[in-house]
Amino acid sequence: MASAWGLGAVAKRATAEEAPAVPVGPTTLTLHGRHRPTPPRGPLGGRSGGGSIASYGDLLDGPDGSPVGEFYANGLGLETAFGPSVPAVSCVEFQTFQLPDGVLFGVGAGGGAGAQRTWAVLGGTGRFAGARGSYVEREVSVAPAGRGAVEFILTLTA
Repeated sequence: MASAWGLGAVAKRATAEEAPAVPVGPTTLTLHGRHRPTPPRGPLGGRSGGGSIASYGDLLDGPDGSPVGEFYANGLGLETAFGPSVPAVSCVEFQTFQLPDGVLFGVGAGGGAGAQRTWAVLGGTGRFAGARGSYVEREVSVAPAGRGAVEFILTLTA
């Protein structure tokens, strides 16, 4: 009897009348990233470990803002006779945005370091569950590519 009453309470809460309004149209979220230094992994400071890259940093609420989360990037590519091909466009990179109210996942082709790149939003968890869309990543500092500041402009749809 108690379980039937509990189901009735859940059914009542799930009515359209009480459901929160779903935003109409895309939502834009702008985040600013500050790369954390990564120690060199190969001779003379070069990368090692085949055609892979990894980086991470803090997500900020503005260009010089307070931390609101973290981002992580992992890229895979072909090993060539001349060394790793990352960040060539034939490679793939996965990005994760860890925020207090959920996680967003993105994927895209590698590309020239320091270039503006467009990524696909694969989905997310928490507040971002079911999210789709795309985002632009743009280097915004004069530091060497992958070491300075970056801006992420996400356009999300449900």
